[in-house]
Amino acid sequence: MPSVMSNPHNGFRPWEDVSGVILAGGRSRRMGRDKACLEIDGQTLFSRTREMLCSVFDQVLIGGDRPDLATAQIPCVSDIYPGSALGGLHGALSAARTPWIFAVPCDLAHPDPELVRFILARKDGWDVVVPRSPAGLEPVFALYHKNCLGPMERMLARGDFRIYDFYHQVHVRYLDSETLPAGWARALRNLNTPEDLRRMSKEEP
Repeated sequence: MPSVMSNPHNGFRPWEDVSGVILAGGRSRRMGRDKACLEIDGQTLFSRTREMLCSVFDQVLIGGDRPDLATAQIPCVSDIYPGSALGGLHGALSAARTPWIFAVPCDLAHPDPELVRFILARKDGWDVVVPRSPAGLEPVFALYHKNCLGPMERMLARGDFRIYDFYHQVHVRYLDSETLPAGWARALRNLNTPEDLRRMSKEEP
């Protein structure tokens, strides 16, 4: 199992018990091409997410079998149960040498480190910390503790891939949108279709 490597260029971070995870194992069916490699303002979505996580965490890894995106400092972790975002979370949480991971999808155009820090500051005493917007939960932009591994594995073994189906088995803190810092909606906006990409590109300065 790959180890999570430290990034020596980040300096001190207060979140040494958390690893950042880029979820990049999806098949991008609706987009029709690899979302990690899409560009906004000349920078790929993957590199935007990588830079954001490296600004917060010393330890970052890629959840999913993506050796094309991996480096010696930021390895990829193949899913033990492939084929779903839950499998990516489970694989990354299993591989992390920290008790926590902060998961972020690779298809965010504007990943915001301040939103990540806001969520991190509210983790003590919980197994999951997850934003909840009017559109619903944001389970792939959330904090997970290794206490979640057992429930995750039981779900995956029976073919249940909806992430939040295990939430009732652990201690979950929901952060409703009215409590989130300004700009949360922009930070959580992901790109799923070519139309999403066209619209986002037109909005860029």
